[in-house]
Amino acid sequence: MSQIRIANKQDETHIRALARDALASIGREIDLDGDDADLKNIEWSYFGCDGGFFVLEVDGAIAGFGGVAKLSDDAAEIKRLYVKPDVKLEESLLDLLDMLLDFARKMDYRLVECAQIAARFGPSSMLETRGFKRQDDKFVANIWNA
Repeated sequence: MSQIRIANKQDETHIRALARDALASIGREIDLDGDDADLKNIEWSYFGCDGGFFVLEVDGAIAGFGGVAKLSDDAAEIKRLYVKPDVKLEESLLDLLDMLLDFARKMDYRLVECAQIAARFGPSSMLETRGFKRQDDKFVANIWNA
């Protein structure tokens, strides 16, 4: 059985371990003092800054995560989107993506960008099914009245 829920402080160790595995799969190391500093304190990095962070649980264990953060008063960025490879990838990623987009709508954001690292684990074809279009080196969706 699987569920998506709001992440909490107790999840951070598991989230960082999953992020470490995800980044290793693309030849990168986790950098908690640089690009991955948002994973040091998820509550502050996301909830404390008008964003949200969610985890996918499968049979009681964290198997994926997604995070969306404020960019401006009308725009947010999906900074994190990952599901372990052994989970039903497409369906679980879509569920997480839909949760992030729904959260962004409820926070009255008009635009959502997808960070390059998140897009790396969320195939462009999947992003396009949710209204994302490539603009320069990123994917952007207008979620106003979507």
